[in-house]
Order: sequence, then C-alpha cells, then structure tokens
Amino acid sequence: METRIYIASTKTLEDAETFTALYKTVPKYRQKKIDSYKEAKDKRLSLGVGLLLTRALKEAGIDENSLELYHQDNGRPCFKGHPEIHFSLSHSEERVMCSISELPIGCDVEFITKDTNEETANWTKMECYAKASDTNMMDLIGGKKFFSKEYTFKEINKDDGYKYIVCAKQPVEDSMITWLERF
Repeated sequence: METRIYIASTKTLEDAETFTALYKTVPKYRQKKIDSYKEAKDKRLSLGVGLLLTRALKEAGIDENSLELYHQDNGRPCFKGHPEIHFSLSHSEERVMCSISELPIGCDVEFITKDTNEETANWTKMECYAKASDTNMMDLIGGKKFFSKEYTFKEINKDDGYKYIVCAKQPVEDSMITWLERF
C-alpha cells in the first residue's frame, strides 16, 4: 500500500442534503460516531475524516466494510487482524486530514492564528509523532520521551490558516498528498 495523505475542507458538508447523502455512504461504525456528537460542526468533522478514510482505503484496494475497527488500550484506532494498515485521522475547525500507510504514520491539523503559530506548530508536531509512534503525549510534553530519528516529519503548507504535519517512518513526498475541494 502506498503512503497517502488526504486533506479537505468540510465547507461542502454544511449543506444538509450533501451531508445526508454522504452520511449514508460511510460504514455503520462511523455513523455511530457522527451521531454521538451534538454540535453540527463536530458531526461534519467526524463525517469528513470518515469520508477521507473511506477514500484512502478504496484507493488502496481495501473494502472498508470487510474491516472491523477497534481501539487499542491507548485509544488509537486500528483494524482488527490488519496490522499492515496504519492510519491517522485529524480535524480542526473546517479541515479534515487522513494519512494511511503500511508503516506507522500520524497526522495532525490545527487552526492557527498569529498569536498561536509557534505554539501550535510544536503541539501539532508532538501530536502526529505520538500517533505514529504510539508514544504518550504526556511523556513528550513532560520531557520523559523524545522524538526518535527513525521518524520523519513533513510540514504541508497551503497558506489557508491551518498547520498540517505528517510524521512517518518513511519520507513523505508532495506527490503523496491529495487536496480535495469536495467530497
């Protein structure tokens, strides 16, 4: 499976008809997750990352309906019986992001302002590393654990007010990134 990163805006999901039509296309586990949220924005974000994961799996030739999602003890989602499928999901404000690979991978997107830019960049880097390496965030924040040299970081710039970072065991190239304007 080729490493791929998908990024999209959830703006099109503000339309109720579009949201409903796309909601029906995601697996039951994702519908249940979407339904657990009260706020419309959170429902759009959950649907958005679900749509990206569905697309990533489909493009990798994997039928998502044949997979069973579960969460490891640390909360990380994975597919039962498929250790070769590594994925990471992230969302912030109106952006969603999904990364998928055969090797450990993590991604994070955060909305930035001029006041939080550097702080957000550090947080985003730690969060995607924690996802990729199964490291506890508190250990990184507290200085008990540090970044391993076996992982690489790729900052993705779109000048849209968001910070996107991927952390992986292999270098991430621009050709692996897909920007979606619509779902």
